[in-house]
Amino acid sequence: MSLSDLLGLLFLLFFVILPALQGLRRAPPTPPGFPEDLPPLEPPPKPRARPKPRPKTLPTPPPEPRRPEGESLERFPSLEKTPLEVRFREEVEETPTPKRRAKRLVSTDPESLLKGVIWHEILKKKPRGW
Repeated sequence: MSLSDLLGLLFLLFFVILPALQGLRRAPPTPPGFPEDLPPLEPPPKPRARPKPRPKTLPTPPPEPRRPEGESLERFPSLEKTPLEVRFREEVEETPTPKRRAKRLVSTDPESLLKGVIWHEILKKKPRGW
């Protein structure tokens, strides 16, 4: 056994094994600033009951005025109202758009490889003053 081996074993004993054994033997310390006998915590207050939203009442329509008995209850069609015309949308032919290929993060064409090598060399050099 050489001197360097003995020094290595002493280092291992004093700085690794003994502190580990002392840590296992000791009880976990209490954090500083926290007294041991604290009063018990108060239970949190009960949540207040929220009032239930009242359903909105629809306004009642005003009562219709009374008509004399001899008057007819039929309504005459209004001249302003006209029936609506229904039109369907015209069908538009959908032209399929050519799907673009997703741009690859790393491409392997010769130009991209050359650019990557150049950037690697640029970033490898330390700036002046370092």
